[in-house]
Amino acid sequence: MMIRLLGPVELERADQTRPVRPPQAALALAALAWEAGRVVPVETLLARIWGERIPSGARNTLYTLITHLRRDVLGDDGDVLHRTGGYLLDVDESAVDLARFRHLAERAAAAEDPGPPLSEALALWRGDPLTGLPGEWAERARRRLCDERKEIVLRWARTVTAGDPAAAVAALSPLAEDYPLDELVAAALIEALHAWGRTAEALACFAGVRRTLAEELGVEPGTALRRVHRMLLRDGETAEPERPVPAQLPGHLECFVGRKAELDRLAATAAVCVISGPPGVGKSSLALHWAHQHRDDFPGGQLHAHLGTLDPADGSAVLPRFLGALGVAETRIPSGVEAQVGLYRSLLAGRRVLVMLDDARGADQVAPLLATAPGCLTMITSRTELPSLSVTAGASLLHLDVLSGQDAHRLLAARVGETRLAADPEAAELIIDRCGRLPLALSIVAARMVRRADLPLAGIAADLERAETDLEPFADTDPAIDLRVVFGRSYRDLPDEAARLFRRLGRQAGPDLPLRAVASLAALPVERTRKLIDHLDRANLVELSSLSALSPHSRLGLHDLLRAYAAEQARATDSRTVRRAATRRLLDYYVHSACAASAACYPHRERVKPDRRARGVTVERFAGRAEALRWYAAESVALPAMVAEAAEAGLDRHAWHLAWGFAEFMQRTGPWEEILRVQAVALDAATRLGDRVAQACCHSGLARAGAKLGHDQEAVAHFDRAIELHRDLDEPVLEAHLHLGLTVPVSRVRPGEELGHALRALELFQQGGDAIGEARALNNAGWWRAQIGEYGQALADCTHAQRLLADLGYAQGEGHAWDSIAYVLDAMGDHARAVTCYERAAELFKECGDPYPAAETLVRLGRTHAAAGNTAAALDAWERAAQCYDALGDTKAQAVRARRAALSDPAQG
Repeated sequence: MMIRLLGPVELERADQTRPVRPPQAALALAALAWEAGRVVPVETLLARIWGERIPSGARNTLYTLITHLRRDVLGDDGDVLHRTGGYLLDVDESAVDLARFRHLAERAAAAEDPGPPLSEALALWRGDPLTGLPGEWAERARRRLCDERKEIVLRWARTVTAGDPAAAVAALSPLAEDYPLDELVAAALIEALHAWGRTAEALACFAGVRRTLAEELGVEPGTALRRVHRMLLRDGETAEPERPVPAQLPGHLECFVGRKAELDRLAATAAVCVISGPPGVGKSSLALHWAHQHRDDFPGGQLHAHLGTLDPADGSAVLPRFLGALGVAETRIPSGVEAQVGLYRSLLAGRRVLVMLDDARGADQVAPLLATAPGCLTMITSRTELPSLSVTAGASLLHLDVLSGQDAHRLLAARVGETRLAADPEAAELIIDRCGRLPLALSIVAARMVRRADLPLAGIAADLERAETDLEPFADTDPAIDLRVVFGRSYRDLPDEAARLFRRLGRQAGPDLPLRAVASLAALPVERTRKLIDHLDRANLVELSSLSALSPHSRLGLHDLLRAYAAEQARATDSRTVRRAATRRLLDYYVHSACAASAACYPHRERVKPDRRARGVTVERFAGRAEALRWYAAESVALPAMVAEAAEAGLDRHAWHLAWGFAEFMQRTGPWEEILRVQAVALDAATRLGDRVAQACCHSGLARAGAKLGHDQEAVAHFDRAIELHRDLDEPVLEAHLHLGLTVPVSRVRPGEELGHALRALELFQQGGDAIGEARALNNAGWWRAQIGEYGQALADCTHAQRLLADLGYAQGEGHAWDSIAYVLDAMGDHARAVTCYERAAELFKECGDPYPAAETLVRLGRTHAAAGNTAAALDAWERAAQCYDALGDTKAQAVRARRAALSDPAQG
């Protein structure tokens, strides 16, 4: 057994060490072991444990601590004996490292060769003595022991300076930092530096100590320092022996392209630089390219180490290799890490050396390897962010992203030749897209293209189509360039909970996900999810679209290939039940959030009640219409994939609820072809459910989108089928909406029926007690009356509808009413009033965020201005209309601009 006090208070048995707990027990053991074999008075023990203010009941607590030491700490290896007035630790003195340290120091004083016992004494130290113990006695004991150790280090250094000055410098350098005013320590260090042949550094050390003494104490160096200074001057500045210049950089990459901005930043970097980014993004290539470009700036040499396979908490295993490269013989490399670090930094002093640390796994790993001397540079690449180094080492941080499209093309061309890419540029761009502009993926595919020069680019592009769900196209027998292996290095370092979240993200349908969707996927509270996102962000496995993972508006995305890897890991690790539950939670999030968004944006719309959401689902809560519209715009991108996934998973209610939740937003913004695809999938799901209401809703969605696309026959057929379904359901309001929608396509398929459908809608809305619907139907009837020349009744209907809608606060409907009024007035020849009404309609549509009807109104406004001879106003209205269509991605913008061009230059018409 060994009781250790020269570091943390621990007990060592059979090469196994365990700490003594709690701290009061450790203090009690230390207070007794300080005088092992001698009685320590109770008052002394109390003072050592509690200080001057000994609490009442301290004696009883002391008895409890003694019992704990006897029974739970010492066991059969020792005892605490009660003696008159105090207690005695009954162990052999050799069982206490402090006693052994002092015994070895005494033995060294009498030995002809004091080096071995002094070395053995110093080897007993494992850090600050009594580490972490509180109180005045522990602090005094700590200072005393540190002073004792200083004396032993000095004595030991004097014995080895002649034979191993490098080891002496390594031991004395940290001591000089701890005791900057101790002239004996400084003198010993100067002598060791001189003996090692580094006289210039010895002189610099003397000058520094002399300056410190003058500034801190106002005195000149004493006898010992003056003596070594005279010795230096007498011997002169002896030339240092030639030292080796390491050149450890791996070979230069000939095909490196792009990254000009990043290279420029590195050229102006600090003494420590960290390049981070997702796996495969080219961090090592960038660092290596820059290092070769600037190697002449570092005449002291270049050191290189790959840290990816080492313990992330300790990179000291590299130190012996670095010391050897810097000229230290293996037999002279100190055994302790602290001494090795001291020697390493001493060797770098006065030299310009580049240290490249590749694939670092943590800040602690690189800490002992940092080149801190002026003129040196430490360049670190890491798959994880290392922000602490910017604080502790003043590091500059450079985040690397995927290549630009142009640079990705250049990289591929550099490997396979521009001629081959030019032969099929469309396939070349598809390959770049499938590789996600990730340099490693591009390089893997380029190598295959070189091996198979006979294979058309279109064939390679086709092979890569499965990369969205399968990384097999990027597999290789060499693990260094196998994308799965490279991604796996980052994945394996994740905590279990973060790794589980990463796997969940593999089923992400859109380009990114909002924070609450991620929380729903993980079935975790938002705050906990944020912390896991931070892990993934630091590992560069996700992309955040906001400034901080803590932002409530954060959106989380994955590179396409990382998403494929996450999906593979989910299939390999998680059961089908677990994966299905995660899919259900994500779809629940979207269904319930879409219903909330619909209520915020379209409060007068009929409601659909979704199923109860699964446990762990967090739903969006919208502060207002604008916030809900932003959510719709961001999430609608993923709608087709989500509806399809719901149907494939057998979650048919989710499929049609999703289509319904987004229908109104997408009908107002397009794109219509996408709406047709979504509603068709939803209709199949509703049919499988046998849900007639759901089927009617989907037929209505298909009809409305078809009408926008001019598919009038199909649109009328879908409206007719929806009306037929609703007749059996006794849902007058829902049926009324269908009659309203039917009026436009039926006018082109069965002209003459429009007014009848508008009046039927009016009747049904009145029957269902829907005041807004009644006003809309009245406006619709007025519009169709105007089409058959009944202008007086049309104006009365539309004006009445506008007043009702204004009173009800339904701005979007009111906008349509003003548009109808303007149309009737224009037809009656009252162009001035028509212009005013059209402008009011456009204003309301703009306030509602409804660009499509705004565009149609502006087109009609332009016609009115043109008919009145106001060319400038007509051109302005049509340009505004074209901009609305542009925002929707609608090709009608071209027709509007053509009409505009014809008016501005009649010769073109």
